[in-house]
Amino acid sequence: MTTSSTSSVATLAQLQATFDSATSIYVLVDPMQGEPIPLFVDAADGLTAVQAAREAAWGRQVTAVPLDPRVPLTEAQQPYVVTLQGADDEWLADTLEIAQAERHASQADGLASDGAGVHRISWLQTSLFGEDVAAAVAQMLRVNTSAWTDARYMRLADRRVFSWLRYVVGDARVAAQFGRLRRWVYLDACGRLAQLTHADDGVEQLTLKAEEWKFFMRGERMHATAARWLGELALSGDHVLCESSHQDREIYAQVATALGRAEWAAQRWPTRFVRARDQDAWAVLSLLHADIEHDTRVRAVLQARPEEEGEPDETMHTLSVTLRALMLKGIHS
Repeated sequence: MTTSSTSSVATLAQLQATFDSATSIYVLVDPMQGEPIPLFVDAADGLTAVQAAREAAWGRQVTAVPLDPRVPLTEAQQPYVVTLQGADDEWLADTLEIAQAERHASQADGLASDGAGVHRISWLQTSLFGEDVAAAVAQMLRVNTSAWTDARYMRLADRRVFSWLRYVVGDARVAAQFGRLRRWVYLDACGRLAQLTHADDGVEQLTLKAEEWKFFMRGERMHATAARWLGELALSGDHVLCESSHQDREIYAQVATALGRAEWAAQRWPTRFVRARDQDAWAVLSLLHADIEHDTRVRAVLQARPEEEGEPDETMHTLSVTLRALMLKGIHS
């Protein structure tokens, strides 16, 4: 098993070099929030019509990933794999461009955004044929945990979720599920190539312990906070974090600590923290400015009351851009 991440935004040449020439390449697509390329079909027409439209649009074999029928998604929202014609297939370049554009969109507005976004593209390499690839992926998407939960679906086709799972349980346990899947490649939060490989044909089912499942369920908060942090850094022209050797796991470690600080701040100024995104905003601010909680100007803003009696306090999500500007003013004055 190997794991790696490049040190700069991924290029087509780097992606092509990731694959060996003797094994088939597939695009894994997560269409839960829409297709990555235009389809001329109504999803209400059923999976057969959607699959026909997909094959017409991609011009390649498309194979649906069969999910547990209890998963509350329409068939058109469930993952699928596209069979490519080797590393020189034009779709490799196009899907890389789509993946980078999606990452950029989720980070573009920094603190002013909620950090949400769609991340629909990953790449797989295996000697399996399309239907067997889909079946192998389907097994990995089933929830197995000792925790009580109604969840049925591990949304690993969203590359952020796959990356987060690696952090929560470790690479060895994730890769042990691969069987004849040889390589799972995706873009990390900085737009660099990351991959997990495995050489053993055996399959060992992944079961999350109760505490692991609880931590895994914090993933959405982690992704949103990381996107707002990286976006804000990019807006300020600070690319040091993404130009360093930091991988997603190092970013997650910092974000997890920052979210802990945000929970403390929420206890101190509860009227400023109404929704999860308010804590996410404070976490980002603390990542950008380690001493923000001690800044007298910031404390004055947080302790100020609305001018009109009965008006609610401005929440941290709304205030975050103001506080960021305040801290930057102190730096540059």
